[in-house]
Amino acid sequence: MKNKKILIITGLIVFLPILIIAQPTIISVTMNPPNPGFGQQFTLTLTYCGQLYNSHTLAVAISTKNYFQNAQLSGSGQVFILSSRGVDVHFASANPGEQIGYTAQPNPGGGVSDCTTCDGNSQARKFTKQYVLTVPPENMFPGCNNTQLYLLLGMKDSNMGESEWAGLTGGDCGSQDTYTSPGWTIPIPSPTYTLVKRVEGVLQDVGDLVLFSIDYTYGNGPLTITDAIPNPPSGQFQLVAVGPLGMWSGPSIGCTTPGCGTITWTLPNRTGQPGYASGTVWFLLKMTQDIPDGTAINNTVQGNMSGNIKSHSTSLTVGQAAITLEKSIRTTQVGLNQTVTYFLEYNINGSKLVAYQPFDDIASNTYNSGTGAPPGWVFNPDGGEYGQWAVYDECNTGDRIIRGSIYPTTKKYPGLLYNYGSSFCTGTIVTDVMIDANYEGADSLIFIRNNNRPGTAQAVAYAVVLSVDGMIGTASSGGKSALGFQRCSGNPASCIWPASPAIAAPPFDIETKKWYRVKVEALSDYSFRAKVWRKGDPEPSGWLIQWTDPSPPAGSSCASDYWYAGIAEQGGDSGWTNDHYNNFIIYQPRTSANTSLYDTIPTGITYQGYAGVSSPATTSPVLKWNLGDISNAGGTYTWWGLVNTCTPVTNRCSMSGTGIQTINSNDVVFTPACISYISITKTANPNTVVAGGTATFVICYQNTGQLTTNVVVTDLIPSQVNPVTWNPNGGSVGGGQIVWTIPNVPVGGSGCVTWAGKVNWP
Repeated sequence: MKNKKILIITGLIVFLPILIIAQPTIISVTMNPPNPGFGQQFTLTLTYCGQLYNSHTLAVAISTKNYFQNAQLSGSGQVFILSSRGVDVHFASANPGEQIGYTAQPNPGGGVSDCTTCDGNSQARKFTKQYVLTVPPENMFPGCNNTQLYLLLGMKDSNMGESEWAGLTGGDCGSQDTYTSPGWTIPIPSPTYTLVKRVEGVLQDVGDLVLFSIDYTYGNGPLTITDAIPNPPSGQFQLVAVGPLGMWSGPSIGCTTPGCGTITWTLPNRTGQPGYASGTVWFLLKMTQDIPDGTAINNTVQGNMSGNIKSHSTSLTVGQAAITLEKSIRTTQVGLNQTVTYFLEYNINGSKLVAYQPFDDIASNTYNSGTGAPPGWVFNPDGGEYGQWAVYDECNTGDRIIRGSIYPTTKKYPGLLYNYGSSFCTGTIVTDVMIDANYEGADSLIFIRNNNRPGTAQAVAYAVVLSVDGMIGTASSGGKSALGFQRCSGNPASCIWPASPAIAAPPFDIETKKWYRVKVEALSDYSFRAKVWRKGDPEPSGWLIQWTDPSPPAGSSCASDYWYAGIAEQGGDSGWTNDHYNNFIIYQPRTSANTSLYDTIPTGITYQGYAGVSSPATTSPVLKWNLGDISNAGGTYTWWGLVNTCTPVTNRCSMSGTGIQTINSNDVVFTPACISYISITKTANPNTVVAGGTATFVICYQNTGQLTTNVVVTDLIPSQVNPVTWNPNGGSVGGGQIVWTIPNVPVGGSGCVTWAGKVNWP
């Protein structure tokens, strides 16, 4: 009978824990450092009480708000950095039904109890976990000049669904299974800035346009940018436009070379402000007198922040494609024996630039049916709805954008069409897009070809749609895709959303309140391809989607009508959607170029590998990619290496080819974040001394860090001891202590100092 009782009890012990539901209870959370900035690493240490018979999951987010928000909602200022997707994997919105909990501890299967969970389960034990995480970059948080950040941590037994995240603070344990850090002010960066000069367009014929742009990022200082308008040795340029409005001084619009001179942009002073500001300044030139083929047009921009002067150059050759080359690294916080990743972004623009609308040269205003369309644009109303179109400076950087809205109207889709003086058929459209909505169902739309015949049987429009929730049109037609085509025709409009065969799936979710760059190319009357990438990221190689209309409607050929490219406000089921656009550019195809891309592995970096559509030919220390004959092409090649130095690392990449002037990228400089650390030990001989006796103290040090450093050894003199001798020379006595200074101790270097003292007590 006793054996039988044991079996029954054993059965209860096996099955009872399965019935117990007990949530983890957070005991302590620390961050080191406690106030990391954007892109900075920190160590998260978590101690909690978790039950012994279930797994424990957690998720961690960095947020601009001090409360938990819907995990599905992007654009809220909440970015996950630890979840089921991995440690230090960043994303702003979870998929519907996604399990977001990271397994902090698999089911322990029993053990010694030493704590009680918040809901009273004493079959629990303390656990301590440590993770190295990174604050997401500033561009993952919507809004301007974010200055306060919070760390949000939530725990749950077993599975944590995305729908449970926002409600964790109100569960059975109240807030004991969650942690919201005190807010910390984002550190003010060191005064710094970057400049990248770009040129877009091809100079072949009188009347051709060429656009010079300077992308800037700066923080904690005043920045002035100057650029001398290039003066060709033969032929002539005319200054067509400069932007943004209100930020520049210099020559008058319409001036011709050589009488134009220098343009100066004075940016808002950011001294003492956290974070960084970024934007673009630009000027547009027209070739008004023929410049001989082969003439190199060189242009150098110069920046000045309190005497810190930097420059970046670009050039194009008359009669050949314009080439832009930019080099960057993933982060400037890279330590010794860590991996640094380089990005080489190129753009070979073999097209004629025919139209550029940055909205910077349009006065801030709201445009509607009463005021008329913004200058250079025409309305494309939908059912009598023209929309409200506001041109404004979102972040007070001088960089104006345009925002569409129709609230409180719903299910209307008014458009703006760019009237640049020519019918658009084949070519390339590039524009920046942001969808501002507080729900995950909003879209934006770019017209490829629209004949602007709204409300008539002859109306035809081809477009590309960018979708937050990936649902373009209906499930039976457009299906699930972040990027897709749309064709509408007739009255009432009959629309299709073809399930465009994906050449490559978009590698990220489209989020609200985040800027993207969309490029779409009309290859012929009815064949199109498109791609999208995050603004500020390198342009990906290749295309994401491509579609040819197998049954175009009547009157839809290029020759049958006058066609416009443009943008639209996608009101949809909710009028709260606001579609934003910027930097609208139109090209027409013309030439190609034969090029190779080079990068030199800098001293202090050991090459590890690459990513891209092709492998580089390696002739140490040079990496070379053969791009062949291309036009209207842009892309990125990536390689990475191991840092084996603590000194600053500098290098640049270049592009050249037959008949192409060599183009050098900007310099990329970073200083490895090496650690200074000294270990120290102290001994006394003898360790037992009577009054009147002498004790000798030996203090040994070793540089166990990663940098050569000066070592200062300080030893307090006990009140019972009178120092008699101290070695080596250089030690000094004063203020109740002995101090030795040992300069330039190399990594691994060590040594000892000694002193002897007479014990005078008791």
